Amino acid sequence: MTRSELRLWPAVCLVVGSLALCSKQSTAVSLDKEGDIKLGVRTYVNARVGTEDTHDGYPQCNTSRCTPDSAVNYPLTGTFPHSDAGHLRQNRFYIEAELNYDADRLLKEGVGPLSLLNGLPFKIKDLGYHFTFRGEYDGIYDWGPNEYSTAEAFYQARAVSRPTVAGQTVVDVSGNRERLRHLASDRERLFQAYQEFSAGDLFVRLGRQILVWGETDGFRLLDNINPTDSSFGGFLISLDERRVPLDMLRTQYRIGDIGPFQEAFLEAYGAIDNKVGYYPGTPAGSPWTLPSLGNPSNSSKAYIITPTRSINDIRGGARLVFNAMDATFSLAHYYTYLDTPAVQVFTSGKNGQSSIAVPFNDGLPCKDPALPNTCGFPAHTYQTAPKVAITGASTTFALPQFYSVVRSELAYFKNEAAFTQGQLDPFIFNPSNTGWPKPGDSQTQPRRLRNSINAVIGLDINQWIRALNPNQTFFISTQFFYKYIMNGAGNNPFTYDSSGHITGLNGDREVLPVILNNLVTPQTVGSRLEPYFIRQPLNQYLQTLFIGTSYRSGTINPGFTLFYDWGGAFLYQPSVTFSRDPFRFIVNYSALSSHIYKGGSGVSLLKDRDNVEFRFEYVI
Repeated sequence: MTRSELRLWPAVCLVVGSLALCSKQSTAVSLDKEGDIKLGVRTYVNARVGTEDTHDGYPQCNTSRCTPDSAVNYPLTGTFPHSDAGHLRQNRFYIEAELNYDADRLLKEGVGPLSLLNGLPFKIKDLGYHFTFRGEYDGIYDWGPNEYSTAEAFYQARAVSRPTVAGQTVVDVSGNRERLRHLASDRERLFQAYQEFSAGDLFVRLGRQILVWGETDGFRLLDNINPTDSSFGGFLISLDERRVPLDMLRTQYRIGDIGPFQEAFLEAYGAIDNKVGYYPGTPAGSPWTLPSLGNPSNSSKAYIITPTRSINDIRGGARLVFNAMDATFSLAHYYTYLDTPAVQVFTSGKNGQSSIAVPFNDGLPCKDPALPNTCGFPAHTYQTAPKVAITGASTTFALPQFYSVVRSELAYFKNEAAFTQGQLDPFIFNPSNTGWPKPGDSQTQPRRLRNSINAVIGLDINQWIRALNPNQTFFISTQFFYKYIMNGAGNNPFTYDSSGHITGLNGDREVLPVILNNLVTPQTVGSRLEPYFIRQPLNQYLQTLFIGTSYRSGTINPGFTLFYDWGGAFLYQPSVTFSRDPFRFIVNYSALSSHIYKGGSGVSLLKDRDNVEFRFEYVI
């Protein structure tokens, strides 16, 4: 439990004490006289077993002049740590307990300090409290295979990533291992805690909560208010388990019928919170880190900067929802922080042709006086959260004659994080002995932002297929996502001279901040490692499909999920759920396929994590 959560308990005790001291009678007050308290619990334990070896990444040479030891002399760029097929990849214990308390009866009876609310000039109703406790634990770090339960892989990484620059540090095995266990082993949190009430046509909810706008499933478009936490399995974990609540004030005002519009309401929110999707992020050593991002590094030190809990960094916005022409429409505009941070790279560089590191220009002193002002890392990266403006609309309508529902969204994203090869690659923007760029050029590139147009259309349909199931329909749901990067860079490769030296980019290329591979480029003073980042297409297409039905009065529920990124990446996930209330037993197989790592939706970034999951659930 965090320090801020502990500070909540004195306030809770004060409220409970006030209820006891201020009651009108000396007898005890019944808190659940009419079933006012409702408790719900969902818990499960799973075992997720890998069905393929994870991929190791090695430097790739652009000419035959690469050094013989290039495959072992540089950090790996693939999945860290390596895990063989058949090894346990997840042993997740999960519990979520929800407590809902309807305080309307106590309000009407004027119990304790609640009697003060009856003296307000407006009538309070639907007074309630909601608390959610969430506990998560992954046992692979205690009794899983060696690559996860021991520090063996970190020691191997330290041996491979030996210092190559004067003053460079070595991989901090104990620090990385401690961070991994602290962030990925277990977490217990007071997850949500809010109070809500209505006054006339106004509804108010205040506290730590989750707010969902939009009509999508699995992937998000307008639903970007709350950050997500992907450290326990990425998109293989349900989106409902990945959303992170924010300290928020949410209001909803019922407008009613206006002309051709029916049941209109205006909803607004404001959130002052420092939570973002990339902090604390997925630590090195987790089975779910992205390629190259999981390797413990002694060449790059990351500084993570989150928004502050202040008015200056507030998130907020509003939407108008109404019905018209047998459809539901919404118009939304809000400011938020997306899960992908902006990245700015600082390097020590070289003083002309000399190998002596020059000072960083970020102005931050090193805490260890024994190290140079690089703090032992040749490069420093700064991750920050640009405030993104999202403006969009959605519509949903039914097609009764086809037993189906159509869902669609359209949104404009302004100032989302973006990256190019030239912005992230120190050997392009930093002075080097290649002659490009010229010595004296900047040692850093500013963070880069861009705008995009995003759209989705979805169809949900119930369809009889009596040859397969004569008693129940099949539920079929599909979505098509489109994203266009408006001011993105081109997609141009490196150019080389006759000796294999990188001479520059023919323009620049839009990328993800994830290394595809490292190119070893022969230089006059030895071989240099050139990071080659994953290309990000300017036009992105993603199709999702789910098909499910039920047998034996809903006790057997097979399903099939498909994600298809048109860049050439697939997820196939057949599953079956056996239900006998309050128990569930679920088996699913996740097969991810892609020729190489690609940008776009990110489906291909887990292409080496094929797995089969066995999960036992208990729900009341």
